Amino acid sequence: MNLSQTGDGTLMFEMPQYETRPLNMAEWTDISEIDIMQKLYESFDQVTPAIQQMIEGEQVLTQSAVYRLKSREGL
Repeated sequence: MNLSQTGDGTLMFEMPQYETRPLNMAEWTDISEIDIMQKLYESFDQVTPAIQQMIEGEQVLTQSAVYRLKSREGL
């Protein structure tokens, strides 16, 4: 979670955004936080290590797709 400041000095929280890429596709698409948590829950006994990997900039591989945090660059 990132903090940003608006023009009037108000602090705003920016929630992480996630992307997914099915293994048979080349293009990344946005995925909601709820959907990615569901997919991780279905794929792993514990989701916390997978989330930690994404926070550290790594991609998480499942049997059907790859998941990652969306880059903040260019947003």
